[in-house]
Amino acid sequence: MKPLKRGPMPYYHQIEAILREKMASGELAAGSRVASEEEFCKMFQVSRATVRQALQTLERDGLLRREPGRGTFVEEAARAVPDLKMTCLLEDLIALGIPAETRVSEAGLVPASPAAIKALALTPGEEVFSFLRVVAIEGKPFSVTRVFLPPAIGTKLAPKDLTAQHFLRTLSRKCRVEVVEADQVIEAMMADTSQAFLLGVNAGTALLSVTRTSYARGRQPVEHGVTLYRGDRARFFISQRQRAARSDDWVLATRGARGIEEPRAATSH
Repeated sequence: MKPLKRGPMPYYHQIEAILREKMASGELAAGSRVASEEEFCKMFQVSRATVRQALQTLERDGLLRREPGRGTFVEEAARAVPDLKMTCLLEDLIALGIPAETRVSEAGLVPASPAAIKALALTPGEEVFSFLRVVAIEGKPFSVTRVFLPPAIGTKLAPKDLTAQHFLRTLSRKCRVEVVEADQVIEAMMADTSQAFLLGVNAGTALLSVTRTSYARGRQPVEHGVTLYRGDRARFFISQRQRAARSDDWVLATRGARGIEEPRAATSH
């Protein structure tokens, strides 16, 4: 097993990523039994609570199943390609040992589009700092993102900052901007000619589109972006759980590197 690394990524998340990688490679085949919690504790030199958190996440994602008295087994439905989360995408790829390459172009001030004006609460006619970010995995296009930032933030960033593994963390460090929440909209769309060229697919191919607006405290918008993912190379995991206050009120939650993080809005059923 790979040794765990000290750093911002929690140990339980590193263990989860290592096991996902082994399932993706076939080293942990469907139906095979994985080590016990005690064995994992000795293997990684961590507490049982840390191991349990990693295994529970994989079980919740449908990759592992626990059989009382027998052990924990790899599910038949375990994917050949590891699941990626909505947050910290590049960190996840790197933790899984998958080569990820980021290329940035078209960086600079441009007239703000109506969508950027609305998302960033700008005045019509204002400029916005924009750049295009293309991510490739193992040499093949994976996603393309158009990012928009208020000029006061974007102009403080150096070219190398635009390719940072965790861009929002870079905003916090370089621009003293603390992102505390974000709204995301996920929808399907078909690639136009330019998008198809960047992603290495045919025009009209189905893509996953994720539009995100990030906010500092007080709902101050600090970043807006639209990411297009190849539909054959990405999947998002979204869980729902019921509020205690009302039986008909549900909240959507996306699982990130630091556990469950709840968006503001709720959906009713």
